[in-house]
Amino acid sequence: MTSPSNAERKRALRAEMLAARMRLPPAARAAASRALAGRVASLPAFAAAGTVALYPAMGAEVDTAEIARLAQAAGKRLAWPRLEAAGLRLGFAACAPGDLVPGPFGTRAPPPGAAPVPLEEIDLMLVPGLAFDASGQRLGRGRGHYDATLAALPGRAARIGLCFEAQLVPEVPREGHDAPLDAVITERRVIRPDRASAEPPPSGR
Repeated sequence: MTSPSNAERKRALRAEMLAARMRLPPAARAAASRALAGRVASLPAFAAAGTVALYPAMGAEVDTAEIARLAQAAGKRLAWPRLEAAGLRLGFAACAPGDLVPGPFGTRAPPPGAAPVPLEEIDLMLVPGLAFDASGQRLGRGRGHYDATLAALPGRAARIGLCFEAQLVPEVPREGHDAPLDAVITERRVIRPDRASAEPPPSGR
């Protein structure tokens, strides 16, 4: 019996993680998203960033509304993703969260007149995903937009994945085009692949 390929393992893991995320009650997801926002705001990379790229939550993803509010309160520029006409790489544009408009695939995106933000000006990119592991590997929806964008970011930019604890897995199947992250943040901890071990979750939880 042949072993499943990485592509097959990814498809199975996507289905598993979509179901796991949907099992979280909306109130629990909202509380976890707020807790996660506090961890993001405590990062040195957040404090140092002038421009923060983040995403408008889709479905049961980590909600970034509180992160956006904290970033705006700190005087940071918010850059939101939008699909470009050609290529896999995402484009970014600056606008207030309330100015986002409906986009493709059920997303929200900056309005047509929003000022473009070159990748070279992004200091911190917050990335969604379906599954993450302690080595900084991420499993997305399979379209490849974030992998291509992360690979094109300047080296100084921090790349951080956001997820719920339920989305952490022992190992994400890897392929050559997958772009690793500098850290993964959940409602309970910050995982830094460059350290010997992740910050443990609080005791008693």
